[in-house]
Amino acid sequence: MINKHTLLFTIAGLYVSSFSFGQEAPKMLADSTKPSVEVKKVNTQKDERTRTLFSGMKNPMKPIKYLGLSIGSEFQYGSLAGEFTPMAGVSAMLHINKTFGIGLVGYSTMNNFTPTALNAKSLLNLNIMYGGLKMEYTPNPNAAVHVSFPLLIGGGMAKVDSAGNNRNRNGFGGFGGRDHDGFRGQNGRGNTNFFVIQPGINVEANVIRFLKIYAGASYRLTPSVNTEVTTTLPTPTAGQLSGLNLSAGIKLGLFDYQLHREKRNRKEGFKGERRRKFGIF
Repeated sequence: MINKHTLLFTIAGLYVSSFSFGQEAPKMLADSTKPSVEVKKVNTQKDERTRTLFSGMKNPMKPIKYLGLSIGSEFQYGSLAGEFTPMAGVSAMLHINKTFGIGLVGYSTMNNFTPTALNAKSLLNLNIMYGGLKMEYTPNPNAAVHVSFPLLIGGGMAKVDSAGNNRNRNGFGGFGGRDHDGFRGQNGRGNTNFFVIQPGINVEANVIRFLKIYAGASYRLTPSVNTEVTTTLPTPTAGQLSGLNLSAGIKLGLFDYQLHREKRNRKEGFKGERRRKFGIF
């Protein structure tokens, strides 16, 4: 009898054990109430690149998105030999990304200018013509009123002759003119060639898309002169050819032609056609 009950308990235990081993253990749900922590990698490597004063300055030439062309006319009231005289100037510029301009510019005196610093005993005419490469940087060209920084690097020529020389002048400052008796330079002149650097600052306004007006100041710096003396008349020195300039002018042209516009429009139009074809809006 004891063996029979023992056998039944053994069979029942084996049955319960087999049932419990056949079940899967309940899965533990992840605790979603705990906030997830994002681990950011910290770059501990030291930047060993050499930095310069211009490291943070953007290159206006890369990439080139806008191009422009303009012509300009300028009135300049400049100092020569310690006195001010009116001068006229013209320029032609290529504009890159609306911030950087490069081109050619030329200035010339407009009338008979007789500074007493050349010769205190007698009046002498002083006329100059100079020009060269002009570069201009405009930090914020999209603003209605903004500043620009022009720089001229070039050369020029100065002429001195007698104030009593009644010549028929055929251009600015008497260059290309003739004496009253029809012979060029019969009375003789002192010709002076010089190198010039002229930095400046302008306040510029966008009147309309194709027109800008500006006013500003610059300084004409003449480091040295080369004089070809053909007369006993005095010639200007480097210091007399240097001086302050007050200027005002206009620029006329297209300043913001956008490159690759047609290519981009075609690409966007093709994408729109594909969206409409497949019902994607």
